[in-house]
Amino acid sequence: MALAQVEPPASEVSSEEDPDPGNEAVLEKMELFAEVLTRVRDYYVEPKDEKELIEAALDGALSSLDPHSSYAPPAAFTEQREAAKREYGGLGIEVSMEGGLVKINYAIEEGPAYKAGIRTGDFISSVAGESILGKDLNDAVENMRGPVGDPVQVTVITGDEEPRELDIVRQVVRGRAVRHRVEQGLGYVFIETFNNDQLTSDLKHALTLLEADLGGKIPGLIIDMRGNRGGLLDQSVSVSGLFLDGGEVLSARGRDSSDTQRYHAEAGELYPDMPIVVLVNSGSASAAEIVAGALQDRGRAVIVGRRSFGKGSVQSVIPLVQHGGALRMTTQRYFTPSGNSIQGRGIMPDMLVAAFPDNGEIRERFRENSLPHSLINPDHSDFEENYEDILYPSEDLPDTVDFQLRKAIDILKTSRYQTLLQAQNYLPESVAKAVAEVKASQ
Repeated sequence: MALAQVEPPASEVSSEEDPDPGNEAVLEKMELFAEVLTRVRDYYVEPKDEKELIEAALDGALSSLDPHSSYAPPAAFTEQREAAKREYGGLGIEVSMEGGLVKINYAIEEGPAYKAGIRTGDFISSVAGESILGKDLNDAVENMRGPVGDPVQVTVITGDEEPRELDIVRQVVRGRAVRHRVEQGLGYVFIETFNNDQLTSDLKHALTLLEADLGGKIPGLIIDMRGNRGGLLDQSVSVSGLFLDGGEVLSARGRDSSDTQRYHAEAGELYPDMPIVVLVNSGSASAAEIVAGALQDRGRAVIVGRRSFGKGSVQSVIPLVQHGGALRMTTQRYFTPSGNSIQGRGIMPDMLVAAFPDNGEIRERFRENSLPHSLINPDHSDFEENYEDILYPSEDLPDTVDFQLRKAIDILKTSRYQTLLQAQNYLPESVAKAVAEVKASQ
């Protein structure tokens, strides 16, 4: 592979100035790349396609930037776009394995399984004519998914009744975005993912149901986002807005100040006087961290659990029109209202509470800053959990007891809530804005 140096137009060349040494260094590295590529082509133990080597090199260059940047060659990018357009359906059920069978834990009312007569507590013993005995859960439910409109036959067992065969047509079913219940006289909502464009409306509906269950008023609310890997940005903003009376939720900042985007909550907080505790852990990421960070920074909630994952970057897909393919490249970082970057640091709880007893060893947790080439947070101050501050459950606590949830309940039912809220050193919005502007200029 030969490289030819193209001379610029004469009007762009100054006889009084030396060539840019930076450009010369780049050309030298490109020549080095060409030489290495040629050596691999000619001498590697197996024949290698030059095109594939170059594409792999491009992907390697991007992945060296950070764990979320990559290159998709033309064929792969086309396949990705086509896959995004395809519609895959299911039966609209939430399941687990019990006794070698698939147990129905919940059947979505608008789903095809519910309409066919399947209810919570039923069991499925075969799918598409294949017994599921001896399979794990993923293999057992694999044939339940497929193209929308295609039927699948399942064998259903209800109590002591004879098994029945049902032909169910797969549909696109929106799973439950929110699960709610009354927990010791308090409201509890679990948000598993933000990858649902109806999340905010579903959450509002769940809160309305909780109000009814609690006699018209929710005395305190627990928002559980443990293990929530994030999802849609607009849903994180609108969910935060349910508990904020306007104001900034987050900012997304690029390399230049002109690339900054600010996202604000709408005016009109739903429950201005309701105490809120948010549960997070090292699996809480991205959109979940945006919500937790906004409510913490704005003095609206107490955060309990373990430091969150730290996925605070934005990836843009940039099609390469001339050559095909696309770049998936990190272009912005997320910042909380006070100007703190989420990237690599995550959200630090106001009270550190472990889920499991202390065995005397510090268990390494996998977070964003554990990934190779992860983006460094511009704030270099220490942000590690203080081992002595972590509250652990006792070893004799039954496994069925959720210790983190129990502490969240204790906080809401005692003066501890106000103490932790005040310890956040919440600043008035005007002061917080000034602090954020100073941080942005650094």
